Amino acid sequence: MQDSLSTVRIDHRLVSVEALLKTCYWFSRDFLCDVQEDGAGFSIVHLTPKSGVDEPMPHTRERFLADAMDFSLREVIANKTENVRELLLAKAFSESGILEEDPTGIFGDQIEESKPDGMFKILSNS
Repeated sequence: MQDSLSTVRIDHRLVSVEALLKTCYWFSRDFLCDVQEDGAGFSIVHLTPKSGVDEPMPHTRERFLADAMDFSLREVIANKTENVRELLLAKAFSESGILEEDPTGIFGDQIEESKPDGMFKILSNS
């Protein structure tokens, strides 16, 4: 039975609880994920393959860790780019006439706008 079980210890300084849960959900089609707290700031995940799944457990463990880090990095990127996404959406809605007022802030690429033949000119800030 031990050959069909993989254990992964997660440090929550690197992988958030939310990223861990997303990873478990991602694996839930093929594996049972049993998550247990392991002291302050750590979780232990026991991965047991469901019937019909024939994957070497060391490979499963590596995939789980890579996916957990991927979800964690996606959270960091989403947090860092939240303001840009909000500005893009607000600008798109304002130009479509849905919003009554233009959003505050400069919306443009100053380097591209300085080129007279800039290929990626987002809009004119005149």
